[in-house]
Amino acid sequence: ILAFEVSRRMGMAYTPYCHPVDVILNGEYKGCYQLCDQIEVAKGRVDITEMEPDDVSGDNLSGGYLIEIDAYAYTEKSMFTSSRGTPVTIKSPDDDEIVPAQSAYISDFFNAMESAVFADNFADAEVGYRKYLDLDSFLRLFLVGEFAGNTDTYWSVYMYKDRGSDKHYSGPVWDYDLAFDND
Repeated sequence: ILAFEVSRRMGMAYTPYCHPVDVILNGEYKGCYQLCDQIEVAKGRVDITEMEPDDVSGDNLSGGYLIEIDAYAYTEKSMFTSSRGTPVTIKSPDDDEIVPAQSAYISDFFNAMESAVFADNFADAEVGYRKYLDLDSFLRLFLVGEFAGNTDTYWSVYMYKDRGSDKHYSGPVWDYDLAFDND
């Protein structure tokens, strides 16, 4: 909850609503948990264009996509491994709606971004990582993760790309159960 509040104060585009709840099961107290919104493409959440199965060419193919760099992506139906070995789950379009052209597009775009990060000219504003990655959202997410001491900051990271945009945006924050020295 504290990490989510830091995210809000950092001005992240979307931070899931959350509330602490005490869980009592069969009369036995099980602890205090965080109840929060699910991360999904929707108005008031990750507010990007929702893809349709026939969005397979031109500007329509360019978004919106919601992905997660995810250590457990290998267990998901809709995923890819980047050319540098990063496991990525495609969260939206949904597993039962994504078509091969969309999967190939977001995989290729992610690979282009990742290649630019590791290129010799990575700092070049025209061809380096800033061509593909929104630096402002990335730095906000990075600062929240570092402030919270979140060990999952780099293995459970959401990113999204909207239609007509030429960049990945980082966020929203998620998976802070190991933060604040809780690991």
